[in-house]
Amino acid sequence: TGRNAFRIVRAMLLARALLLEGSPGVGKTSLVAALAATAGVRLLRVNLSEQSELADLLGQELPAADCDGSEEGVDGAAVAEESGNGNGGMRFVWRDGVLLAALQAGHWLLLDELNLAPQPVLEGLNAVLDHRAEAYVPELGRAFRAHPRFRIFACQNPLAQGGGRKGLPKSLVNRFARVWLDELL
Repeated sequence: TGRNAFRIVRAMLLARALLLEGSPGVGKTSLVAALAATAGVRLLRVNLSEQSELADLLGQELPAADCDGSEEGVDGAAVAEESGNGNGGMRFVWRDGVLLAALQAGHWLLLDELNLAPQPVLEGLNAVLDHRAEAYVPELGRAFRAHPRFRIFACQNPLAQGGGRKGLPKSLVNRFARVWLDELL
């Protein structure tokens, strides 16, 4: 475990997202959580799957239970409102997804099981991982720049281990510093 932790810390010297690869149970997620705790940084985690959507990461407009006007959208922006009968019209409020929340606040983000995510989710990560370091949210009509302390870690098991795994596009893998973690002895 010490050797694996050293590899991650050494790779963190690069100003890039990290892609941690290793067999199930090797401690990829636990090591990142321990490093975040040691660094005093909040870690947000999302477990990706074939059912993951970009809205899970960026956010979406969701129905708000109350209509007293007490909630606001992102940065105080107006919320979308559907007219009703006057007694309980449904309104929608923007809720940040885990990626957008971490990106703005400077938290670390752990994308678990990256190679299970569908292609649209992977494509949506490109602008965050490249030189732009931003996420564009079409629903809000604006881009959000990454906080200087924001950092992405992604974990994946080897292709041969577990069903549904696919090879990541080379264009995406090139945006990461890859770290192979040895099995625990």
